[in-house]
Amino acid sequence: MVSNRTACLSTLYKRYAQKVYGSCLAFTRDPIKAEDYMHDIFLQVFVKIDQFQGRSAFSTWLFAISQNYCRQRARAASRMELVAMDEVDVENVQDTDVTDVKHLMLSQLAVVLDGLEPDKKALLQLKYIENIDIADIARQYNINNSAVKMRLKRTRDQIAEAYQRQFVAD
Repeated sequence: MVSNRTACLSTLYKRYAQKVYGSCLAFTRDPIKAEDYMHDIFLQVFVKIDQFQGRSAFSTWLFAISQNYCRQRARAASRMELVAMDEVDVENVQDTDVTDVKHLMLSQLAVVLDGLEPDKKALLQLKYIENIDIADIARQYNINNSAVKMRLKRTRDQIAEAYQRQFVAD
């Protein structure tokens, strides 16, 4: 039997999926990415639905989540280092090698993150794991938006510097 919550979420998906998809498509200009983003956004909405407080229309809340998600993905993509395919020796790259390197880097990053102060970890978690908007974080910390952005930037810089110092050979 389908629960009332599931039926409500299904109705919301049917009602807003095409609009969210259109918004994502306008942002990405890629139908496949737009569809992936739309699904990810609805997963977030379904998880966060209890946080909707009715202070605005549901569609406003949904589209704020959509825009924040699209912007976050664009920022993440812009941070990725791109390597030209002709610079990669594809024939000698093994899937296991790539996986091993990723695991090594993640474990090294975990070491660096363990060395952070708890308040910096909490700020990173709010922004990058819980996907809380800068303005909401600022209200929670009782500081302005630019202070949140600066703290995040300084923390990212601190992580990069610590990673370089501990794990990257000169």
